[in-house]
Amino acid sequence: MRKASILAALLLLAPAVSQAKTLEDLLVEKGVISKGEAKEAAGAPAKVYYNGGTRFDFADAGVTAQVNTMIITRYTYRDGDEDFADTNSSSFDVNQARIKVSGSALHEEFNYAVNGDFVGDSNDGEKSASLKDAWIQWNGCDWFQARMGQFKTGTSRQYNTDDYQLQFADRTIVSDNFDLGRQAGLRGSASAMDGALDLSAGIYNGESNGEGTNRSGVDTDHTGIVTARWNAMGKMNAMSEGDVDWTDDAAVNVGASYAASSYTADQDYDTNTITVDANLKTQGFSLHGEYFVADVEPDVGDSVTPQGFYVQAGYFLKPKTLEIAARYGLLDCDDGQAVRGECAAGVDQVNQASASINYYWWKHNVKAQFGYDNVSKDFSEGDTNQSTNRWMLQLVSYL
Repeated sequence: MRKASILAALLLLAPAVSQAKTLEDLLVEKGVISKGEAKEAAGAPAKVYYNGGTRFDFADAGVTAQVNTMIITRYTYRDGDEDFADTNSSSFDVNQARIKVSGSALHEEFNYAVNGDFVGDSNDGEKSASLKDAWIQWNGCDWFQARMGQFKTGTSRQYNTDDYQLQFADRTIVSDNFDLGRQAGLRGSASAMDGALDLSAGIYNGESNGEGTNRSGVDTDHTGIVTARWNAMGKMNAMSEGDVDWTDDAAVNVGASYAASSYTADQDYDTNTITVDANLKTQGFSLHGEYFVADVEPDVGDSVTPQGFYVQAGYFLKPKTLEIAARYGLLDCDDGQAVRGECAAGVDQVNQASASINYYWWKHNVKAQFGYDNVSKDFSEGDTNQSTNRWMLQLVSYL
C-alpha cells in the first residue's frame, strides 16, 4: 500500500521534477525499489546490438551477454646473431585468435567472463588452444567488487593491458620478465574519490613447481598482490596505450603494485616484487613509463635484485589515425646472478630499443602496426654481446 501511494504521488510530480529522469529513476532515488526492480518495471524488450562487442540484453531477466573476437596476425623478419648460430627467419603467424564472452546477471549484481585462445601457447614449437580467463565477479556496491576465477594478476600495468590495446606489436621484455601471468585466485577491488582512486588486493595459487595458468595449487604457498591506481590529473584509461581518444586536457595516471610470491627453478626462491608506473596523455601525445625491482631470496646463497624500466612515447601525426612511437627498455640482472626469464643463462643486462608506425582505422579495434625491435644481451662472462633485430607488420582486430 505504501509503495502504491508513493507511486501515485510520483506520477503527479514527475513532469514537474525532471523530464530527464524516468519514473523508475525517481523510485530508485527514493529507495522505494532497487535498480534491478526498476529495470524489470521498465519492461524493456530484449535487444541485440553492437556496443564494444555484439551485445544481447534481456532486461526483464536482468541478464546481458557480449561476444568479442580478437585476431592478431603478423609477418616477422628476424635477423639473428650469427656469432651465436642464431639463424634468420621469415614467418607469417596468427599470434592471437580469441573469442571472449562476458556479461552480467541479476541486473549487474554479478559479472562474468570466459576468454579462450585458439592459438594458445607454444609447446615445443606447436601451439595448442588454451583457456585464458574464466571468472565470476560480485558487485557488492558501486565502489566494491570481488572476483574469483582465473585472470591476470595485478603486477605490471603493461601486462594487464589487453594485447589489442598495446602501442607496440609486443610488450617490452622488461615487463615480461617481472609479470606474474594469469593465475587462479580471489581478488577484492574498491574505488574512492569518485572513481579517481582504485585499490585491490588478491590471493592466488602461486608459482610453485607445477602451478600456474590452468593448473591447480600443489601446496599452501600462495601469491599475494596489492595494487593502487590514481588519476592524479584528469581522467584516463591507463590500460589503453597511446592517446587514441585525443585527450584535450592533459591527464596523468600513476600506479603501483607489490607482490609476494615463491617459485622453483634450480632451488626454491622467495620473491618480493615492486612496480610503479606513470602515464601521460594530451592532444595526441602519450608517455608511458614503468619501473620494476624484485628481491629474490634463494634457500641457499645470497639474495639477488634484478630490476628494470621502460619508457615509451607516441604522437599522432594525424589525429586519431596515424601515430609514431618509440620505446627503450633496460633489464639489469644483478651481475648475471638472476636466474629467471631473460636473465637466465648468465645474462648480465638486456637493452631493448623499439619503434613503431601505427595506422588506426577504428581506434585500437582495427589497426595496423609496422615496427622495428632490437634486443641486445650482455653476458656476465666473456665480455660477449648478442644482438637480435626484428621487423614486423601486424594487423589487429577486436570486434
